[in-house]
Amino acid sequence: MFSQLLKFGALIATGRFLKPRIKGLLWVAASWLVLWFVHSEYVNYVQLSGNTSFVLHATLIKTSFYALSIAVYVLRVERKLWPKPLKMPPAKPLTQRPSAPVEPVRPASLPANDDGFNFLRDKPTLKK
Repeated sequence: MFSQLLKFGALIATGRFLKPRIKGLLWVAASWLVLWFVHSEYVNYVQLSGNTSFVLHATLIKTSFYALSIAVYVLRVERKLWPKPLKMPPAKPLTQRPSAPVEPVRPASLPANDDGFNFLRDKPTLKK
């Protein structure tokens, strides 16, 4: 029973995490699949022709396109999901200053022989 609840909670959490990101992740996966297919076709062509002079360049271009696709995903999808800073209204300047400083209210001082419980000592019973 408890494991079923945990599985259900994990499924809900995963769904809530992926819901705003699923379209972007699918685009990244599709672009990586196309890049992988094109590069593998080029490597097959190179194996058949024997001309290996541009294999390093093709691999670097493929890797840069992978990185570019991740950068585009982060800028277009993840950036919208980042927490936005709170915009605080500008502080209002003081228009009037008080004419005299306000003194803090001080509690009334107790006599030296009063410990604060004298009002209880005069009662006939402490409980009703």
